[in-house]
Amino acid sequence: MIIYSCNGDSESVKMIQKILVTDDGTEVSDRALKVASEIAGPCAAHITLLYIIEPIEDPNTMLFENDKELIEKAKMMKMGSTLENPWQRRAEETIKKLSKKNISSDSTCLTGDIAEKILEYADTKKVDMIVMGSSKRLKGISKIKALGSVTRKVSELANCPVLIIH
Repeated sequence: MIIYSCNGDSESVKMIQKILVTDDGTEVSDRALKVASEIAGPCAAHITLLYIIEPIEDPNTMLFENDKELIEKAKMMKMGSTLENPWQRRAEETIKKLSKKNISSDSTCLTGDIAEKILEYADTKKVDMIVMGSSKRLKGISKIKALGSVTRKVSELANCPVLIIH
């Protein structure tokens, strides 16, 4: 059993150095970030804000003869002017606020299946903890059964602890 802590005093204790916070711009994401910053501060851990744009099927794909690579490039160019800028501003403001609290942070925006991208990013960057929000308001076993599909998939398949904030 591995215990996660701010200091690695023994072989069974793993330090929390990298925290991944999923951000979809909602109030529950803000709460998740607040909790992550409360953990990161004393641990001197780094926070990464992760925003994922889920691809949307577009009827205009006929123009590209169903060439997936061309379709994705076109979507990213279109999204760059509509979705990326508001989130980028939000991320920059959040990074400034965290910096004032002496918490190092960065942000990343990816495109793809949300749960898969969270898991892939967490593994690639070797994060120590994922903090994410879930807006379901049930109690007991019903709460576990009713987790959103993304939250549930990430909590079941992640190779690190997942802290779910309600």
